[in-house]
Amino acid sequence: MSNIDPRWGKWATPPKPYAKEDFDEEYTTEVLVIGAGICGLSCAYSAAESGCEVTVIEKLPMYHGFAFNVGVVNSKFMRSKGIVNDPDEVAREWIKRCGNRCDERLVRKFVDKSEEAMDWALDLAMRPEYGVRPSLQGAVYKGESYYEIYGTHIFYDGPIARQGKFGGLNDIMEPMYQESLKLGTRYFYNTTMEQLIKENGRVTGAAAKTKDGKLIAVRASKGVLVSTGGIGGNDEMCEDLCPIANKVAAKVNVPKGIDLGEGHKAALWAGAAFEDAPFPTMMHPQAIRHPNYCFLFVTPKGKRFMNEDNYLQGRSLGVIKAGYKWCWAIFDGDWAEKIPKTLDYGGGIYWGESFDLFTGTPFDEKAVGDKIQWSLDNGFAVKADTPRELAEKMGIDADEFVKTFEQYNEYCRKGHDDEFGKRKELLIPLDKPPYYARKFGPALLSVCGGVKVDENFRALDENNEVVEGLYVLGNTMAGRYGVDYPMLLPGNSVGSGLTYGYLLGRDFGKMK
Repeated sequence: MSNIDPRWGKWATPPKPYAKEDFDEEYTTEVLVIGAGICGLSCAYSAAESGCEVTVIEKLPMYHGFAFNVGVVNSKFMRSKGIVNDPDEVAREWIKRCGNRCDERLVRKFVDKSEEAMDWALDLAMRPEYGVRPSLQGAVYKGESYYEIYGTHIFYDGPIARQGKFGGLNDIMEPMYQESLKLGTRYFYNTTMEQLIKENGRVTGAAAKTKDGKLIAVRASKGVLVSTGGIGGNDEMCEDLCPIANKVAAKVNVPKGIDLGEGHKAALWAGAAFEDAPFPTMMHPQAIRHPNYCFLFVTPKGKRFMNEDNYLQGRSLGVIKAGYKWCWAIFDGDWAEKIPKTLDYGGGIYWGESFDLFTGTPFDEKAVGDKIQWSLDNGFAVKADTPRELAEKMGIDADEFVKTFEQYNEYCRKGHDDEFGKRKELLIPLDKPPYYARKFGPALLSVCGGVKVDENFRALDENNEVVEGLYVLGNTMAGRYGVDYPMLLPGNSVGSGLTYGYLLGRDFGKMK
C-alpha cells in the first residue's frame, strides 16, 4: 500500500480482513465512536443530543479523563471574571510556535469554537445535580519571547471529586456520560478494536474483541470516529514515527496501555495517511520530581546546559538535547524569598506558584516546603552547607560543579548571563546555605500526531482524498501541532479534544 512506508516495522503490515462469518455478534448504529476519552465522549454525547443513535467501543472498563485541566481560548466563565483573549492573536502565536507546520484550518476551528464548546460542557456540568465549580489555572509562564495565556479551566466539587476520587477532567465527563446514557447511547467496555471494516471503498464499521473473547462487528451508517490516543506507549511505533519519545526518563500517560497506537494502525490499514514524521510530542519535566524553578540547572557531570528561564516543553527538550534522561535543579536556603521574586517574570507549572488564579496566594510556601522535604526523604534531592559538599552528595565531579556554580553566581552579580542570555530579572545568586539539588527529567505525556484529516475531521489518504466514513480526533489525528506541543495555552490538547468532539457530534446530527 502506497500510504505505508516500507521502512516501518511489522506494526504497519495490514492484517487479513475479517469475513462476515468470523463474527460472533453484529450490531448496527448510526455513529460509532472508538475510544472514550474526552474526544470520544464529547462527540458521543453531542451526537446523541443531536438525535443520533450512538455506540461507543472502549478497551478500558470505563471512560477515561486523566487530565487535570482543560484549555480553551474563551468562555462565559472567563468573561465573567474579566478575562478575554483575542482569537486572532492566539491563532497567529500558535501557528508561529508550531513553525507553520500545523494545519491552520484546524487551529482556527479550535480558536473560534472552543468558547462554544466549553460553555456547552459547563452549562451541563454546573447543573445542580452535577455541581461542578470551575476556576482558572493561575500558573502560566510570563516570558517575553515565550509566554502563556489564561484560559485553562480547572474544576472542583464535581460528582467524581465528591466520591473522593480524582476529579479534574472526569468531573465534566461524568455529566456527559450520564446524559448520553439517558439518550440511549450504547457502550461496549473492555472491548478492543481489532480493525476497521471497509466495504466498497467506505469505512462502515469496526471489528472488536470483547473481554470474553467474542469478535463483534459494529456497523455505522453515518460514520466511524477513531479517537484512541497516541503512540507513546508503543516503543516500536515511536522509533519509526517519533524517536525522541523513547529518550525520555519516563512515559507517564495513565493507565498503562492506553497509548499503543491501535487507532493509527487501523486507520492506516484502511487507507488513511500519516502526517510527516517525526510526530509532535507533549513533554513535561515531571519525571522523578516535579518542581524545577529557574535558578541553575546542571547535568550529571556538573555542567550548565541551557537557559533555565524556560517553559515545560523547553526544559524537557533541553535535558534530552544535552544527552541525558535527567539533570539537577539547584537552589539555596533562601528559596522561600527568592522563588516569589521570579513569578512576575516566569512561572507556570512546576515553577512554584499557586495553581488557582483566584486563591489570592500566588506562592504557597508550605506546599513548596513539603515537596522539598519529601524529595529529600525519598532520595530525589540532596542538601549540603557548601557547593562542594553538595556535589559530593550528588555524586558528580566536585571541581566541575563548583566551577559552574561560581561562574553562574558571577553572572548573577554582574547582571548578564554570558552563556545563555537569561533575563537579568531572573539572575538571582545562590548564596544562602544550605544548598539543594533536586533531580528532574523529561516525561512523555503523549505523542500528539498521526492521521491526516481535513477541516471536518475526515481522514485523508496519501493523495489528500477523503477516506469515506472515517473520522479521526485527538492524539490520533494530525495537524494541530506539527512540531511540538505549544504551551501557549496549557491544556489545549484536552481543550481541542472537547471542542472537536462537540463539533463533530453536531455534524453527525446534521447528516441524513
